[in-house]
Amino acid sequence: MFVNARFIDENLLTNDIGVQKWYVHSKYKSSFNLQDERKQQLVVITTTNYPFMPNGIYLDATDFTNLLDTVEINEQIIWQQNSLHFSNEHLFLMHGKPYSSKIERTEEVLTISLEKLLSYTNTVEKETGSQNTLADFVKVGNLFSEAIQCLCLEEQSQQEAGLDFLIGRGPGLTPSGDDMVVGHLAARILLKEENSTLINLLTELLTEQVLTTDISKHYLLCALSGRFSEPVMNLVTALTTNSNEEQIEQVVEAVMSVGHTSGVDLLAGLISTIKFFRSK
Repeated sequence: MFVNARFIDENLLTNDIGVQKWYVHSKYKSSFNLQDERKQQLVVITTTNYPFMPNGIYLDATDFTNLLDTVEINEQIIWQQNSLHFSNEHLFLMHGKPYSSKIERTEEVLTISLEKLLSYTNTVEKETGSQNTLADFVKVGNLFSEAIQCLCLEEQSQQEAGLDFLIGRGPGLTPSGDDMVVGHLAARILLKEENSTLINLLTELLTEQVLTTDISKHYLLCALSGRFSEPVMNLVTALTTNSNEEQIEQVVEAVMSVGHTSGVDLLAGLISTIKFFRSK
């Protein structure tokens, strides 16, 4: 069977991503993941019913279901000239509409929109993976928020301590501590507060040690290169434009809808980081 992609992360078209062997890493009800032989990259294949993710390939629902039924975990994939060749199926990428998952730092955060974000999240009762509500997380100190503050500091020893606590901490495919680090990195880009020491530390940890799940490692590495999910991209857009309360609420709810606690954990890291740098 031949299947055409509907949408594809432009990163998959511009990089020499197809020169290696790839394998089916994992399968779920609504997606499956491919991993390169070096175990440094993941690609998610899912349907157009879901928001864009870094390294995503999106199919029509019927095509996806048919493909999912035939692929097997650990199956080798031949990636060649913008097409993926499975054992029984062929997925063509060249007709997919490209999208970007990279945050472009062109606009400043608008205080009026940021205040609306902080005001709304102060009322959110959904719990983070640290078992605090989002509202309590950003108001009351806890071990997770203290670790995020360590990441905000300039001293390498403090950043190392923060990463040591957060990376891999928590259950699930993307542990809560990892999601908070992703939120922290998004906030640094948003505020133009990137820190090369932290970036180098985290990159080294992820590439040289096994500290978390493959899926979480993927999203952390993407965040280090400024690439995030569509809900996070929309939140960034809302904060750099004059957004009303309803628009802020919509983008926050969209972020929180990701995973069981992944979205709210990401927001906890992002908001804690923003509040730290605003207080300086």
